Amino acid sequence: MKIAFVYPDIQPRFRFWRGYYYCGIGSLSAYLKQYGHDTLLIHMIRNPSKEKFINCLREEKPDLIGFSCTSHAFPVVEKLAGWIKEENKRLLVICGGIHPTVSPDETIDTEGIDMICRGEGEEPLLELCNKLDKGENIHNILNIWSKFEGEVHRNPLRPPYQDLDRLPFPDRKIFHYRDLFIESQGYATVMVSRGCPYECSYCCNHVLKELYGKGTKYTRFRSVDNAISEIKHIVKEFPFIRGIHFDDDILILNKRWGEAFMARYRDEVGLPFSCNGRPNLLDKETVELMSKAGCQEVSIGLESGNDYIRNEVLKRKLSRKQIIDAFGLCKKFGIHIKSFNMVGIPHEDTRAVLDTIKLNAEVDVNAIQATIFQPYKGTTLFDLCAKRQFLAAGGLSMDFFSEAPLILDSIKLQQILMFRNYFKIFVAFYKLLGKLPGCISPLFINSADRILSSFYTAVVLNKIYVPMNFFFRLFQLRKIRLRKKSF
Repeated sequence: MKIAFVYPDIQPRFRFWRGYYYCGIGSLSAYLKQYGHDTLLIHMIRNPSKEKFINCLREEKPDLIGFSCTSHAFPVVEKLAGWIKEENKRLLVICGGIHPTVSPDETIDTEGIDMICRGEGEEPLLELCNKLDKGENIHNILNIWSKFEGEVHRNPLRPPYQDLDRLPFPDRKIFHYRDLFIESQGYATVMVSRGCPYECSYCCNHVLKELYGKGTKYTRFRSVDNAISEIKHIVKEFPFIRGIHFDDDILILNKRWGEAFMARYRDEVGLPFSCNGRPNLLDKETVELMSKAGCQEVSIGLESGNDYIRNEVLKRKLSRKQIIDAFGLCKKFGIHIKSFNMVGIPHEDTRAVLDTIKLNAEVDVNAIQATIFQPYKGTTLFDLCAKRQFLAAGGLSMDFFSEAPLILDSIKLQQILMFRNYFKIFVAFYKLLGKLPGCISPLFINSADRILSSFYTAVVLNKIYVPMNFFFRLFQLRKIRLRKKSF
């Protein structure tokens, strides 16, 4: 059987976007190939042309279309599914990924989508392909909802896959691998775990844990031996790879596993790597191990510098001291820090956003990502937004940077956009203010707070954002060039 995966991976803000390697599709493809099925990938990094898309299907002649879908990409999937049925009503379409998992009714009700897969897809997709090959009934497969004669068959979930070592290494050749965004820089994207035990109110992990039920082991790691073996395989298969990016929610969640993995990685791989971390887990011993193993950068979800927003609204359960200590340890051991931040969070006002900017300045991050908060269906924060009538018409878009999906009383849209657009500049500005003499610094900081909290400041700065951003980028480029010359 021939399965065509379709992965909408569109970043409209980035002109030269090359797309990500998605471990989920790689795992599904490898699993199906292991049992004799054929796979291909239509990786959409630009807005699709109907003619080009349909011509690709005509040329490849797949037996089954499998969409992998986030909530942001769902409008694109709706459009593509309609095109498929216009071309061939008998071609079966299944949609998997996080969106159909947390919004199953919306997805299965979409015209052109025949089936959805909730939760992990390796076993249910293989069972579906095998039954299609044999002409057997496909409407009783666990994890899969299907339409048949006007009725939707809503099958229950099977437990999440426990022994990750039994899965084949994810398929990378199904992608244009060397051309991808991270891989083109010489880094391979790898995942050695599934799931996260924390229950942040904006994230899907608490939704998935509830879906599987209490007592289910949701957070799972591959063995150290299996993870090291895959990395060696990647390096051998793709000689241009000179570093690893671990895309796990939290790489070192289990300290004992982390110690064993870092020792093996240092001795047997030895390539620089980057990963995601969480401040309360980054103690001195862990950070030192990571540094010795070759960790160059840790990405940390700071999200909000305001204690109330971070802990009561976002449910991060992180103190300011834990954040400052973790960032300080990374700096001490020579590991660069990238912070993830959000603006436009429910109940957030301008002072709370400034708290986030000031905390970034205080911990002296090396790289910053600032996005506009997105309310995902199924999460407790989405429910709060719906209850308080914060949701704007139109819902999510594919752009995290220039559109706000909420209408808030506490902060205006123009202010959300200003803080998002100028976030890095404001962090640099507050760093400078913090270096002023002790008696002067608080006065200047208070004045800056008042000015940046003004709605009129936001209106003016948003009008001049494009030229300001251009000059700021030139300044950053000059700093990078000077840094290279100093080595």
